Amino acid sequence: MTGTMSEQAQPWAVPTVSVSIGGGPVQNCRVAREVDGTLRLGFTGFAMVGVDATLLWTQNGRGFSIDGTVVAVPANGLPGVYLRVEQSTGGIERRRSARIPAQVPVVLVLPSGHLFPGRTVDLSIGGAHAVVDLDEVGDEALIRLSEDLTRGAFVKVEILLPDGSVDLKCQVSGGGDEPGDVRLLFVDVDPGIRERLSAFLQTVPLPA
Repeated sequence: MTGTMSEQAQPWAVPTVSVSIGGGPVQNCRVAREVDGTLRLGFTGFAMVGVDATLLWTQNGRGFSIDGTVVAVPANGLPGVYLRVEQSTGGIERRRSARIPAQVPVVLVLPSGHLFPGRTVDLSIGGAHAVVDLDEVGDEALIRLSEDLTRGAFVKVEILLPDGSVDLKCQVSGGGDEPGDVRLLFVDVDPGIRERLSAFLQTVPLPA
């Protein structure tokens, strides 16, 4: 662990996490950590061994995400989907995987084709918390915004990084009390975009 890590991210220590397997729909479940360091997701169903999965959760008021790979259910193991993560201890490098307070311009693209500019509140390689600028949003557009940003809905987001914009497919994992306040889980992320996001996050100063 590096000195930038203020706490261990422990998805097994929170009531539920949001999970997307192979870029599929988000599911909410509990997570358990096995003695061999694998993570067991508390839901049944088929998941092909070798498929990537992304976990997203909030711990002590901070958002975290981590990527893992589906592995076979161990002999005599409890039912569930098992993941292997990069660090077998379960620790996650905060600078790389935690959501960092970073405000960058975004444009949300709804399934209806409506465009809503805004900004990120925080950002990681796995997702973002974004808010829409409501100053120029009319009543009809506001209704459309509320209808389309429901949990589980798929939207697109354009994020303007210093080296240019990136387009990402997202699934809504939650929202705030105000319209346009939304938490997004990135799905089907291109490796090149993931590298650009990671490189940008390395430049963002961590809070004290």
